[in-house]
Amino acid sequence: MNQPIALIVDDEPDIRELLEITLARMNIDTVEAENLAQARKALAAQKFHLCLADMRLPD
Repeated sequence: MNQPIALIVDDEPDIRELLEITLARMNIDTVEAENLAQARKALAAQKFHLCLADMRLPD
């Protein structure tokens, strides 16, 4: 089985870092996006097992 990978979408760097650290401890790789445009680009480039998204992004 491939290593699980999660997309983290949040405009706050501290939140992204906290989530990345937490998921790494669970052996889940991460890709980070700070806005909707970056998230869409990441989603177009690959598939993810999980997406954690800020529901109130500025864009």
